[in-house]
Amino acid sequence: MFQWRVLNGDYVGHLGLALAHPLYIAAGRALMLVARDQLPLLLNAFSGLGMAVALANIAAVVAVLTGRVRAGLIAAATLAFAHTAWWLATIAEIYTWSLAGFTAEVWLLALLLRRPRWHLLVGLALVNGLGLCVHNFALLGLPVYVLATVALVARRRLAAWALAAAAGAWVVGAGLYLAMTVHLAVTGGSWTNAAVSALVGRYGRQVLNVTTPSRQWKANVVFSAMNFIGLLLPLAVIGWARLSKRVGGPTALALAGLTVIHVVFFLRYPVPDQFTFILPTLAMMTVAAGIGASVVMDISSMWRRGLYALCLLSLVWQPAVFAAAPKLARRLAPAMVKVRTPGRDEARYWLVPWKHNEDSARRFANAALSQASPDGVIIPDSTCGHPLKLAQEIQGIGAGVIVQFAGSPIASRDLTEANIRSVFAGRALYVVSDKPGYAPKDILNGAQLDRPEGSLLFRVKWTEK
Repeated sequence: MFQWRVLNGDYVGHLGLALAHPLYIAAGRALMLVARDQLPLLLNAFSGLGMAVALANIAAVVAVLTGRVRAGLIAAATLAFAHTAWWLATIAEIYTWSLAGFTAEVWLLALLLRRPRWHLLVGLALVNGLGLCVHNFALLGLPVYVLATVALVARRRLAAWALAAAAGAWVVGAGLYLAMTVHLAVTGGSWTNAAVSALVGRYGRQVLNVTTPSRQWKANVVFSAMNFIGLLLPLAVIGWARLSKRVGGPTALALAGLTVIHVVFFLRYPVPDQFTFILPTLAMMTVAAGIGASVVMDISSMWRRGLYALCLLSLVWQPAVFAAAPKLARRLAPAMVKVRTPGRDEARYWLVPWKHNEDSARRFANAALSQASPDGVIIPDSTCGHPLKLAQEIQGIGAGVIVQFAGSPIASRDLTEANIRSVFAGRALYVVSDKPGYAPKDILNGAQLDRPEGSLLFRVKWTEK
């Protein structure tokens, strides 16, 4: 989806402003100047760059808080090998760049609390404003930053005018997003609707949820738990236990506040890919883990050497577990990893974080467009539509094939048998699945679906009444 939006310069999307992520789209458009035909690869690699920035920030945060560069390096390596962090660093998503901004905020906050300076506050506000243009995650930490700043001003460790400077910097950073919100309010005629779109988009029920778990909660528990097969959790527990003594009460309170806010948001956010929203929580745990590593290193040289040995063992152990996970999942929970998307090994796709040779989307698109050529019609589900359109646009494959996509040529709500048969008359018609929710109801109820051996798509043959 992001690859397609970048390719077409779609800064808004169709899910509300909260899911527009305009700064990410703008960065992607800049990448197109490098090599348009390699945009999918470049955007995937761009996520890895964002994670690298986030890891560097975390190393700096821990080094500032502990005075130990090695503790910072251990923290960065711990997060780098966590399943979700690694997984998201290999696909076109916004979360790693959102994390890069968030970890920069934590770094600036730590510096600000240790030696209050107005320029650190302005930097924190500017980065948070820019972060809002990447993801609404930026709003979650804002209460902590505001309270910390007010406390510093109240104690006369910062001048009151610094509040105004910070507010101005935040508006500058968030300017693009604020401008889009104002534009929506003016053109749509409702400031309320614009505010709702900017804050929660079309996910208001999920954002405000407090009771309903995700329907895919079992899978999300598994994916989330895979982050804790290394040293992250035990080191974080040690760090939390000694947090106040190590970093001081105000800094400990601020770190605890950020951690609690992100943990609560993650745990009660019932979306299918809930596990991806654990990333800021993992970052805060990693900061605690770095502090925990410093505590262990201070015990004695023997404990320090033991910690180094365990860290190295963990960095070998975790990839080995990830590599073995698909085979284990097929044996223990085959229903959870059954094929849902044609041509994709679900167990490998979700459980193995490295994706350098995961090309199922490309292979699917090439095979599907080849099957539907020269002038067929494919009605895909939302997952399969984007790679089909990307293959047509970037690779020039299946140019004569019509892909029913994003409400074109038939509006999604009008995918009735009569409209489909009228608009696509005389063309071979295909769907990607014979399961409810993946193909229009009228096709499932009014047609026979046949998939020739060796083919990916189902051919639609209408049942005459």
